[in-house]
Amino acid sequence: MCLLLNTCLSQGVNEDKPNIVLIMVDDLGIGDLGCYGNDTIRTPHVDSLAREGVRLTQHISAASLCTPSRAAFLTGRYPIRSGMVSKMDSRVITSLGVSSGLFLNETTFAALVKNQGYTTALIGKWHQGLNCLSRSDHCHHPYNYGFDYYYGMPLTLFEPCWPDPSRDAELAIGSKIWLCVQLVAITVLTLTIGKLSRWISVPWSLILSMILFIFLLGYFWFSSYTSPLYWACLLMREHEITEQPMKAERAGSIMVKEAVSFLERNREGPFLLFYSFLHVHAPLPTTTEFIGTSKHGLYGDNVEEMDSIVGKLPDLSRRNLHDLIVQDTRTLSLASL
Repeated sequence: MCLLLNTCLSQGVNEDKPNIVLIMVDDLGIGDLGCYGNDTIRTPHVDSLAREGVRLTQHISAASLCTPSRAAFLTGRYPIRSGMVSKMDSRVITSLGVSSGLFLNETTFAALVKNQGYTTALIGKWHQGLNCLSRSDHCHHPYNYGFDYYYGMPLTLFEPCWPDPSRDAELAIGSKIWLCVQLVAITVLTLTIGKLSRWISVPWSLILSMILFIFLLGYFWFSSYTSPLYWACLLMREHEITEQPMKAERAGSIMVKEAVSFLERNREGPFLLFYSFLHVHAPLPTTTEFIGTSKHGLYGDNVEEMDSIVGKLPDLSRRNLHDLIVQDTRTLSLASL
């Protein structure tokens, strides 16, 4: 589901260059919104946009999965034209460690408007690849596709990104293991020096037991860094990792703050903001405020939380609403721009 807000936020913006706020909601179905007939999930903010703008009812989606559909959305081309499809079981980019991504010679809508003098930003989910030859070359970073600013998740949400409450203690302990390793190592070194110098009398078996304990702690510490929770579930600002692993349930509120900050910095325009939701993709990380509020379990809760966030974004640009388009698909052709 995509929303396109063409807004004039400043009298200094030329009428032929309106500011653009583009919103994409991940995995949202047409039947989940009130403006398309749903009367059991509350989506008042999206419904309001539909009433005030244009509600489109016909579309052909380029793909049903994240990576190819987003490639089509960004370029206006079928994903097979840019190599962003696969006949294998994994038809999306599943790791930041693989050398894959949208071809660098593809032209995105961000690049088009940037060439027209726009300041551009992507806040949210990317899922078009990140690296080529090393984990830090960032050859497929949004900066290489016409975006001037980026904050969000370079991959996508999947099950390890939102641990169940029973893992809170495990994660809390895991973050302290390295400190424990250091403390025990210092203790072993002190006891060893003391025994060799005959300052203290301790059995060698105790020292050897502590050394084995260090190796055990080290193993658990190292294992924590092999988890997909650490390597895949992260947030980036520009080229820097800001949260690893991220707290998925609060990512939405952080991205709203980033959007507010970008709009405030560029209020004179012209700008394009592509706000790409992590909602409503599984595992549906939802804040406590919205858990249990819908009639459709966690999915309905997540949809209603998404709607509340949508309500915060248009409010920033209501002063001079120039044009509004609401589309009930996951892809929007460049012709609509």
